[in-house]
Order: sequence, then structure tokens, then C-alpha cells
Amino acid sequence: MVYYSHATTPVIFGGLLVLYYFSIPFALIMWYGRYHAYIKKRNFRLKKLAAYLLIAVFVTSFSAYKVAGIYFNIHSPTGGTTCYTSSCVLSARSLSQYHINTTELEKLGLPRLGPMEVYMVRDKGTDTETLMPKTMDYVAIVRPLIVVPAARVDVYHADERGRPWKKSFTIVWPLQPGSVLTDKLKTEFTVIIVTGGGKGGGV
Repeated sequence: MVYYSHATTPVIFGGLLVLYYFSIPFALIMWYGRYHAYIKKRNFRLKKLAAYLLIAVFVTSFSAYKVAGIYFNIHSPTGGTTCYTSSCVLSARSLSQYHINTTELEKLGLPRLGPMEVYMVRDKGTDTETLMPKTMDYVAIVRPLIVVPAARVDVYHADERGRPWKKSFTIVWPLQPGSVLTDKLKTEFTVIIVTGGGKGGGV
């Protein structure tokens, strides 16, 4: 089961994947093309290279964050909530709507500052190890790491019935974000793509 109303479009998803995979190679090509004559003379213009890579790393990190969010969004009944502080996370409407124990959530440790997207994931999936149906019931927080080409994912299970736990991992370029989520959470993650005619497919 997925929430089809949260499907994305090929332009948005494809564009983000292009930015994620090719920003760093494009930065290197731009640097080499522009300063080829200097590089041949072993004048590598490293400050220029650093500037190109700084921009590329930021774009890559932000793209990884957005792509991971799309994967979670398809399994979230409420969609994502954008936050910049831990207090915003604790007051997120989706958490109160599903009676999440925010005290336990806070004890597990929340990101303090910076852009982050909060998802209340509640769905049925398939366990990748047993191939049996699996309940997805947790809070996921995704954030870009900005200074490295990666996004951080923190997953919390802190409802009033179960023992609280936290699992954190990093999606590092050039790993495929959906594959990392599938591997770490042992649940098959796909994206629903909706075309102009309303037909969709999984990715």
C-alpha cells in the first residue's frame, strides 16, 4: 500500500536525480574545461576547483535530501513537515495526530538545527529478507549534510505501545537513495511516478 496522492512527477524526480548524480562530475568538467591551459602547466587553480566543488557538494547533498524525502512521502499519510529546529519537530502536527510519544522521541536524540523534513511513516510494505508483509510505523527525519555530498536519515519508533528505538544512517553520493533506504530499513522502497495523463509507475 502506498499513498498515491503523494506521487511525484518524472520532471521533479528525474531532475533531482540528475542534480544528485551529475553535479560533482559537471563541476570537475567545468573546472577542467575552463582552466585546461593552466592545468597543462601544472597550475591547478585549486581555489577555483574548491569553489566549483563546494557548490556541487551543496547541490548534491540537497538533492539527496529531497530524493529521500520523496521515497518517505509515498508512505506517509500526512506528507512531510519542513523544520529548522528540534522544537519544530516535536510540535509537528503529524506527530500529535498519530499520538507519538514526543518525550521518548526527544530522549532518543533529535537534530538540533538546520533544514530537515519530518515524515510520519505509516504503511504496509514487504520485508526484503522474509518477503512477508511488514508494518511501517515510525517517524523519519531527513536532512542534508551540506558540507559533504550526503543526506542524513534518522528513524524513530516511539509510540506508547512499543519499546523506543532509533536508527541513523547516511545516504552518501553516488549511492542510490532508494537502495540505501531499502537496505537499511529492510523494506522495499519505490517511488510512484505520475505522468501528465495520470498514469503512474514505480521506480
